[in-house]
Amino acid sequence: MTDAVPSGQTPPSATLDCPRCQSAITYYDVKGSSFYGCPTCHTFFKYEYEGPPNILTTFASTTSLIPIPIGTEGYLDGQFMRVVGFMRKKETTAPYEWTEYMLLRQNGRYAQLAEYNGHWMYVEPIDKKYTEYHTTGKAYYVDTEQRQYRLYNRYKATVLDAVGEFDWNILDDEELTISEYIHPPFMLISEQNGSRSDWYVARYIRHTDIVTAFDLSEDTLPTPYGVGAIQPADPKGRWDALLSFTGMAVVVLLLIQAVISFSRPSRQLFNETYQTEPVLDSASVSFKPIVTPTFSVDGPAVLTIDLRAELANQWLELPMSLINDQTGKTYELTKALEYYYGREGGENWSEGSRTDDAVLSRIPSGRYHLNIYPATAPGNTVSFRVTVKQNPMLWSNLIILLLLLCLYPAILYWRRQWYEQSRWSNSDFSDIDTNE
Repeated sequence: MTDAVPSGQTPPSATLDCPRCQSAITYYDVKGSSFYGCPTCHTFFKYEYEGPPNILTTFASTTSLIPIPIGTEGYLDGQFMRVVGFMRKKETTAPYEWTEYMLLRQNGRYAQLAEYNGHWMYVEPIDKKYTEYHTTGKAYYVDTEQRQYRLYNRYKATVLDAVGEFDWNILDDEELTISEYIHPPFMLISEQNGSRSDWYVARYIRHTDIVTAFDLSEDTLPTPYGVGAIQPADPKGRWDALLSFTGMAVVVLLLIQAVISFSRPSRQLFNETYQTEPVLDSASVSFKPIVTPTFSVDGPAVLTIDLRAELANQWLELPMSLINDQTGKTYELTKALEYYYGREGGENWSEGSRTDDAVLSRIPSGRYHLNIYPATAPGNTVSFRVTVKQNPMLWSNLIILLLLLCLYPAILYWRRQWYEQSRWSNSDFSDIDTNE
């Protein structure tokens, strides 16, 4: 990378000839640039002070197409700028390749665009120096005034190709140890050579923003894939707002439930135990119907009828009617209970349930009783309890509403966690065990 050149208006362009193939090279930082990469033969040379050009190397690995051509003008970070240099690099000890674009801004200062796997960063030099510190395991951090960054990658780089102009010898970058610290969507970069260190700050830029900034065709740039090192898991910033909204919604829901419970308190209307009694003189198997005592309902109310039967490898069917004593209006329902158990293959098993319930909504005020018509297997006598409650706390409804409220935050949280796991799976400084 490079430090800033003196500020001012961007200088007019000039041209020089490549010392190897004589191709004309247009450059824009007339006073600042001294190193050049030929787009035709990929010779990299030094030229300054009207002296003879000094060929430094010829890149064997050449780039056939530069997605953002040299000389392209754009508007980014609130000002106009021009692409004046292009580099393709790789990690010295790993096969990872990326590209870097030198941007000469309208104020005369340099910035960079870096692209890897279709993910883009806008990089600027900063004057401050920072100190890395270690906590536990593979965790190394750098703290700035704004945020804390964690070490993501450390490597040396090899220059594979370079086109355009530079105000420093980019081949010297191969001696640098580069450390990248991330706090998505930001990155802090340290370039160190011995006791000297230079620092840069980068932020994530969407693929579509690059297209807009430089007026490019959508298919010109590489398609993003994977999760970028500083790609935000929540690019629209929904997480914090969603947490606040969900928290307030939960509080409001609980307050509403508390008000309803206070204004319409729950109370027990009826609780009795009965037993099935067969009709002895009946030609078919039948059981005596049961008529419960009368109970008062203060409506409109929600009623629950809770049933519990003492079943042991038995079944019980309970058709019943809730009848208004004044109007004769009837509410019909049927509940079937069964419970079986045993032991097989050395293990206990059971199926069914001894309990069940029914919920009746908007029951008007009045006096009511239940007619129950029990049925079970011939020869069985089953004891069962019937409990009627008015305006009970319906926890299932509250839980369903709470789950629905938390569903989208849970999905977004899972997506953020997946992003982070995918992100850190590409780092040598991750706490994630990729062998699991």
